[in-house]
Amino acid sequence: MRLKLKKTLLLCAILTFLLSLTGCGEKEELYFEVNKSLMQSYTKDIIEQYYDTTKEEQEYYMSDENEDTLSKTAVSGFKAAETTDHVGHFLSYKTDEDSVTFSNGANGKVLCSQICKYEHRDVKVTVAYKENKKFALDKQKTYDQIVEVSANYGMDVSSFIMQAFGNDPTYDLSSVDKFLDSYMAADMKEYPFTPVEVEVSPVYSKGELVGQAGKNTAIGMGVVFAVLIFISFIISLLKFLPLLFDADIKKAKAEAKKAAEEAKKKTQDLIIADSKIDDNSGFGEEETVMLKDPGFDEDLMNDSELVAVITAAIYAASSGSGLRAPAYTASNDKLVVRSIRRARK
Repeated sequence: MRLKLKKTLLLCAILTFLLSLTGCGEKEELYFEVNKSLMQSYTKDIIEQYYDTTKEEQEYYMSDENEDTLSKTAVSGFKAAETTDHVGHFLSYKTDEDSVTFSNGANGKVLCSQICKYEHRDVKVTVAYKENKKFALDKQKTYDQIVEVSANYGMDVSSFIMQAFGNDPTYDLSSVDKFLDSYMAADMKEYPFTPVEVEVSPVYSKGELVGQAGKNTAIGMGVVFAVLIFISFIISLLKFLPLLFDADIKKAKAEAKKAAEEAKKKTQDLIIADSKIDDNSGFGEEETVMLKDPGFDEDLMNDSELVAVITAAIYAASSGSGLRAPAYTASNDKLVVRSIRRARK
C-alpha cells in the first residue's frame, strides 16, 4: 500500500515539474527586430485612418479599382464589425497589459494586435507587417546628414539632437538609434516595417463562443437530418416511377396475357374436338375419316399459332385444370397407347 502511494506521489511531482517548465518557456522570437512602441504607434495611425470612413470612401476602398490591400482589408473589416457584429462606435484604445500583443504571422510577417474599446464590445485590430529592407539604407543616409549638420555647429551628434529636438515629444530621445526611427516616421513617413493587411475581429467571451458553437452545431445537425428525411421521402417515391414512365411495358404485358388466354382457349377447344372425333360422336363418317386419315394434309394453323397452342396445353396440364384428357391416351375399349412412332412408308 505504501509503495503504491509513493509511486502516485512521484508521478504527481513529475507532472508538476513538467508543467512548471512549460510555463517558464521563453517567448517566441519575432521574424525581424521590431521597435514595439513605434509599431504600436503605427498601428494606431492605421486604425484612426480607416475606422471611421464615409460611404463614398467605403465604396472606393472596397471596389476593384483600389489595388491597395491594406486599405481594402481595413475598411471592409471595420464595416463588417459595425454592420454585422453591431459593436457600436469607437471609443478609445485599451491600455491594460494585454491590450497590445506582438506575434509572428505567415510568410515572415510580424503581427501587432491592438484591443480597441467600442460602444458594445471590444474589437481586436491586427495589422500584419513585413520588413522594409530599404529602411536601413535611408536611415544611414539620414544619420550621415545629421552628423554633417552637427559638425557645422561644432557639436557631437547626441548634443545636437538634444538641443534641436529635445522639446518635441514626437521624437524618442532615449538613444540615437531610436531617435532616427522616430524622426524618419514623423518627418519622412518611413518605417522599418511596411503594413500589408488588416484584420478586424470583435472580442467575444468564452461563454458567448460556447453558446455560438452550440447554436452552429444544432443548426448543422438539423440541416443534415432534414436532408436525410427528404432523401428518404424521395427514395420511397421511386416505386411509383414504373406507373408513370412504363406505360408501354404495362400495355405489352396486358397484350401478352390476352394472347396467352386466347391460345389456352384454342387448345381447350382442340382437345375437346379431338376427344369427340375419337368417340365418333358429333361428326359424320366422311369427316371422321378425313380427320383420322394420315394423308389429310390440310394446314389448320401456322407455326406461330402451333407454338402458342402447345405452350398453352403444357400450361393447362401443369396447372391441373379440369379438362378431359385426350381420347387417344385411353380408348373406350381399354386400349392404352404406351408409345407413338412414326410409320415408315
